[in-house]
Amino acid sequence: MTVATLAKESLLPIDQALPVSIVGLCLLYAFVIVYRRLLRRIQLRGGQVRSDLFGLPDALVVGIFIVLMTLALAIQWVFPKMAGGGAGLQIVSSVLFVSLPVILALMIVRGISLPLVFGLRRVNPFRAFGVAVSLIVLLLPVITIVAVIAYKILDGHAEQQELVTKFREAAKEGKRDVIWQVTLTATLIAPLIEEFLFRGYFYPVLKRITGPVPAAIAISLFFGAIHYNAAGFPVLTVLALALTLAYEWSGSILVPIFMHACFNSIMLALMWWQTRAGLTP
Repeated sequence: MTVATLAKESLLPIDQALPVSIVGLCLLYAFVIVYRRLLRRIQLRGGQVRSDLFGLPDALVVGIFIVLMTLALAIQWVFPKMAGGGAGLQIVSSVLFVSLPVILALMIVRGISLPLVFGLRRVNPFRAFGVAVSLIVLLLPVITIVAVIAYKILDGHAEQQELVTKFREAAKEGKRDVIWQVTLTATLIAPLIEEFLFRGYFYPVLKRITGPVPAAIAISLFFGAIHYNAAGFPVLTVLALALTLAYEWSGSILVPIFMHACFNSIMLALMWWQTRAGLTP
């Protein structure tokens, strides 16, 4: 959500940068080892995400969703000043918010077991949380590197997401109600809705049609695109790939949900500290 901005703004003194760099290199080394093992395990035993429970109706739903979201993004791109500059993004948010209950209702009506298809009983919630925190912490150096490269390419010319700007202003002015509102949205509502939709539904539906690798890449790119942020796009795409990998390894949607919530929590905490310390431009 905000790593690209933090990569540009967080300039540490030399005495602090050295230990941070050492820790980052250690985490990067651990990332390579752990994520290679996840991939290896998936290759040996196969992915754990159920795609056999979905069929033609689900493919039609996903197709309609993609068309609607693409049109919304096109509106935002072609008419950026419409409705205060966020008409397309408002459509995206509305479609996401409405899609989840509709899709869940369709699955229940068709007799699809939600605990089975989402793997809600495969992993203990406490274990899922522990795994999620570990995987996100190991991913942070990679995300930071991607963010720095993105800002180098864009030469710093990238607007912040509206939610990021809103949170920074609230943190600077001490508006606790806004801070809690943004925090609730970023750490609870967004992870639940986006993970159930993108990893829990869209990915397995496309997986059955195209196979796991093309489906993971397509959904991750689309996940990054709907946030409509040039600097954040590669970061969110990498994050989405990691979330999909964790879902295939665990077979439980709880793991990517906790990972998503943990990632957003870390970014908000860093933003709050950075803003309160006066490090923002």
